[in-house]
This record gives sequence, C-alpha cells and structure tokens, in this order.
Amino acid sequence: MIQLGISAFYHDAAACLVKDGKVLLAVEEERFTEVKHDASFPVNAIEWLLEESRIKITDIDEVCWYENPDIKKDRVLKTFNKRPFRTYFQRRKFLKEQKEHSPKSLLQAIGFTGPILYTDHHLSHSAFSFYTSNYSTAAILTVDGVGEWETVTISAGIGTKIHKHISIDFPNSLGMLYSTITAYLGFKPNEGEYKVMGLAPYGQANEYKEKLDKVFEKQTHNKFWINQKYFTWEYSDKIMFTRKLGRLLGFPPRLPEDPVEQHHKDLAAALQAVYEEQFSKLLTTAKNITKLDNICLGGGCAYNGVANVKAFEKFSSVHIPFAPSDAGSAIGACLYHYYLKDKTNKRISNSDPYLGPSYSNTEIKKAFKKYDNIFAYKLSEEKLVDKTADLLKNQNIVAWFQGRMEFGARALGNRSILASPSEANMRERLNYVIKKREGFRPFAPSVLENEASTWFDIKDAVPYMNVVCDAKVINNIYPFKAATHINGSCRVQTVNSNQNDRYFKLLQATKYKTGAGVLLNTSFNLKDQTITMTPDQAIKRFINSKINFLVIGNYLLTKDIK
Repeated sequence: MIQLGISAFYHDAAACLVKDGKVLLAVEEERFTEVKHDASFPVNAIEWLLEESRIKITDIDEVCWYENPDIKKDRVLKTFNKRPFRTYFQRRKFLKEQKEHSPKSLLQAIGFTGPILYTDHHLSHSAFSFYTSNYSTAAILTVDGVGEWETVTISAGIGTKIHKHISIDFPNSLGMLYSTITAYLGFKPNEGEYKVMGLAPYGQANEYKEKLDKVFEKQTHNKFWINQKYFTWEYSDKIMFTRKLGRLLGFPPRLPEDPVEQHHKDLAAALQAVYEEQFSKLLTTAKNITKLDNICLGGGCAYNGVANVKAFEKFSSVHIPFAPSDAGSAIGACLYHYYLKDKTNKRISNSDPYLGPSYSNTEIKKAFKKYDNIFAYKLSEEKLVDKTADLLKNQNIVAWFQGRMEFGARALGNRSILASPSEANMRERLNYVIKKREGFRPFAPSVLENEASTWFDIKDAVPYMNVVCDAKVINNIYPFKAATHINGSCRVQTVNSNQNDRYFKLLQATKYKTGAGVLLNTSFNLKDQTITMTPDQAIKRFINSKINFLVIGNYLLTKDIK
C-alpha cells in the first residue's frame, strides 16, 4: 500500500509518501518555492517525493487529503448566508477557488486517477499526533484556527482507533483569537504568533487580560463561546477585528513599522495568559472525559510551547509531534486511513522528523565549486565534529547542514545555525546581525538528553523543541544566557544518538570541551526566508551573511572576506 498524503490551500502545504504505514518522506511546499507558509497545491513537493523514491504517480494506490472540501464548503457558504450582501464578493471568490482547487482536477493534471480519500481536518491532526506517539492509549486534544467547522476536538486514542468525544465549532476559536491579536499587534497572522509568544514575558497581563476575558460571552465546564461583535472572521478575509475591539482594548492597532511599546507587550502577555487559561480548561476536560494518563497534542496551537507545559500538570506523559500544524496533517490523513483498513492492530513507529531532501558530498562539492571566494576542507566525521566544537567554543557562529531536512517548523540539528549559549551578547549578534529580527525573540538550546535535567527544569525528553521550561540557576546565574529568555525560560530540544547521531556527537564534543553538552540552535535561514533546503541555498546564505563557518556534509567551508 503506497499512499500520497497532501495538505494545501490554508497554510503550510505539504506532501508525504507512506508505504504500509511507514512514513518514508515528507516535505513542505515552501521549501521549494521559498514562500513562507506557502499554501498552494504542493506540486513541487510531490514531484520531489516521486523522484526521490523512484516511483511514478501511477504507482500511488491512494491519495489521502487532509480535510473534507465539501464540509468546508458547507461551513463557508452557511457563514456567508448570514450576511449575503456584505459577503457577495467573498462568495464569488471562494466558489471560484473551490473550482480551481478541486483535488480531483489537480491530481488528474499530474496523472493520478485513483481513489482520493478525504479526512476531517481535526481527525488528521489527531491521527498525526496519536500515531506518531508510542502510546497504546491516550487522550488527544487538537486546537487550531478552523478546519471544516471544528476549532477544538477532544478524542481518545485506543490501539489503532480514534474515538472523538467533544468538539467546539467555528466561529468559537482560540486559534483565531490568538491570530487576531497577533494582527492587532502588527504581526502577520499564521506567522507572527511566535513573535507574540516571545514578546509576552516582557509585559504584565493584568489590565488587558480583564479586557480580553470579555470577548468570551459564555463558558461552561468544557466549552466556550466568543462574542463576534469584536471580530470579522465570518465576513472578512482581510481585517480580523472590528472597531469595537479597539474600543475594548483602549488603543489603536499597531502598524508593522511602529515601535513596540509597553502596552503592546502587556497585551501580548494578556493574550498568552488568556490562551493558557482556556487551554488548561480543555486539558481538564480531556482528562475527565477520557480518564487516560497520556495525552497527545495537535493542531497549529500545539506550537505554543509555553502553554504546552500545562499538559504536564494534568497528565503523566505528553506527546507533541514534530509538525503539529497543517503540514503534519498530510501524514495524519495517510495514517488514519492505513489503520482504518489494517486488521492486525499493530502500530508502526513514525517518530523520525528527518524526512526531507538530503545531499551527498559529491553534490555538495559540485555546489561550492562554483564560488571563487569559498575555501573547503573535507574532514572525517570525527575531525569535523571536533573542529566544529572548537569553533563554537571560541564564539564563532556556525551554519550546520547535515542529512535529511527536518519536516515541520523547527530546525532540529540538520538545518541549523549553531552558537555557544554561554555569553549573553551572542543573542544580540544572532538577532541583529544574522537573523535581522526583533531583539525580544528568544533562541532555543539543544542539550544532550541524559544531562537535560542538570541544566533545565525538565523531566521528559522533548526531541522536537516544542515545550518551554525553566532554566536552572547554577552558582546564582543562568549558565546559558544567550538561550535563556528574559523570564528564565528556554524552549529546549533534547538529543540522543538514536534521534540524530552526528548532532549528538557534536553535543558530546561540546561537553568535553566546555563541561556542558548544550548549544544554541536556531533555524538556518535569514530574515523572511524559509529554512535552507539545498547546498546552493546554504552557500549563498553563508556568503551573504556574517555567519563565520558553514559545516555541510563532511566539508568545513570558510569564505574570503575582503
């Protein structure tokens, strides 16, 4: 059984290839187009999957689509019917896009004429989260902006089956609320939420939390309803809020070029507090309904690493997958239909996030030979790791390009920019000189799994960098100043040899040279770029930045600075 999984037309379009329940390859469309969060039909991703696996589109047994277009159409048209005159042009645009975005037509255009299986949006999220865990039973909580109708679901995963217990429907959406305040703060929705999370610790939540609480017009022990007088979600695809929200908050929306002032920080803090409070209630409901000790989190909101900590307070064990947003749902749709057919009740391990393109040393050499100002040194793995650890110890910034690219939003040690976390000024160097981004944005530490609890207040492994925990104070200081946020928190990635052997060896070498197996790890990209995918991209970005060294495959690259 060969399945092609697809997500498209909202954000984070992606495609994957699954054979007999094993995920072989997966990649987001944005990696090819270099358009961040590209939502278009992932034709480039599909082409790469077929080429990499050496199969034809006619070899695919079935395509699994991550949502149900008919149910989505029902929701959109019923919503438009509430305001038929106000939404006239949106309706025309939507119906035109529905025709252009027909999965059957798009797949026929690339030669696929087999069955297309549709999976409800939140069921795809649930399936991806549960089936990539190692749990035989678990509660499943999914939270995002909106699928077809649903914005929240609570389910139970039992063996190979998923049983939904409760859902909350549009327009009552925590994800939409978070994105709306993100837009109000002058950041781009579905992209700038990370900035709001980073900004929140600089503010005080009290004043604006009381105001944001007022947008919830009704709440029960397991559901909430949002007053739509503050929002335009039902009739506008351009502006997400009304003037009434501005009057409620007491200040106008921030424009992207405006300075970030204290009231913006306070609103960010309030938004995070409101989200965490509502999220915590949903976790309690999931616990009470399922009576299970494990939980899997899914949906784009599962990238909120600060809120995710709440799950550890209510459950014995927590699993958050490596790509919980719509990209991962391409995989989730395939796994759902695989286990629906499978009668063995045998689960297959799918915990590996390194599913994208990789390049041989021969391909890498061909790429850098085109540049006169690049000097390359080919080293054995042992010497490469040792030399890189020395460079990092000496406060150099190193781009690290290895193996298969990660699937999802996090760089997990294969497409990373690495630095020593020990000196506070390294954060400023990276934020202002390399990444050219806001100074309030935090960086994440990677740490050897077996010593994570030495440096951080953490109990379980967090291999996908999706939980924020507190850094421990050692000798009255935070030892990793560049990777510790203003409130003493860190979004940690734990690393072991089975997960990523070469990156593990680098952290071991770092421990030998510095006493701590910890490195600052951020994604290998510059401002407004997608994560680096190809050797050619890597070399160009290395040349056009102040990154000191590029380690790519078995090569150490330096540049002639004139």
